[in-house]
Amino acid sequence: MTVKELDFSPFHPKNISLQDFETQNKIKKELKVRVREWTEQYCDAITENYRRQHVETLQRNLSGDYPEYAQQQLDELENGTANLMKFRIQEGRKYYKIIQQEYREASDYFKTDAGYRDGSVHSFVDKNTGEVYMAASWSKPAKHVRFDLRIIKERNLLHDPNFVTWSTGYLYMR
Repeated sequence: MTVKELDFSPFHPKNISLQDFETQNKIKKELKVRVREWTEQYCDAITENYRRQHVETLQRNLSGDYPEYAQQQLDELENGTANLMKFRIQEGRKYYKIIQQEYREASDYFKTDAGYRDGSVHSFVDKNTGEVYMAASWSKPAKHVRFDLRIIKERNLLHDPNFVTWSTGYLYMR
């Protein structure tokens, strides 16, 4: 039985055998575990894309107006103390939400501690099917599926930091 033959509807036909039912449930559970792993790799690829783009920007700025700042930032990147933007996964009822996080310094005025704060939603991944959606708002995905993690070619694209972008340009309708 393949993934495409699975019935994702909540109502199963009455004439299905117990063995087929158990097989379907086993495959669905395995797919959920894989979708979680693939989503973590997708999140890592987006974070790596941001890091690479940040390094390229800083290297170009070495010959610009503020080379001292660019060199300081590059040194922090090399020794591992840079507080770059990162992406995390929040599990919801139906979707994994990929959330962009930015580091903010402590503020006496706003009475906040230093640390990472949620910025915006990057994308949504369906927990059951692995379909990737662009974010329409904080809590809702856009209507149309952009990519499907079950398809190897599309999954390889989403796990490639050279393809994905932290700014979601690749998620617009193609």
